[in-house]
Amino acid sequence: MASDELDLRHLEAPQPMMRALDAASRLAPNETLVIVAPRFPRPLLTELAHLGFDAEPQAPQADGSVRVVIRYPGDAEAQA
Repeated sequence: MASDELDLRHLEAPQPMMRALDAASRLAPNETLVIVAPRFPRPLLTELAHLGFDAEPQAPQADGSVRVVIRYPGDAEAQA
């Protein structure tokens, strides 16, 4: 299971969401991606859920940024 980290804190909206969705779309089943968003990414989390991804935001950091673990479930998990 591969895991990469994508720091999006330096980008202006809507680039963090667009880049996160692009990176997530390239995940193979059971791969994970960690993003660091400049703030709590509520619209991104909604879109990822709609697309079938698991996304787990962590507690905001002192600078307001939020780490989110994004996982594309395997076929058997997606059907369960």
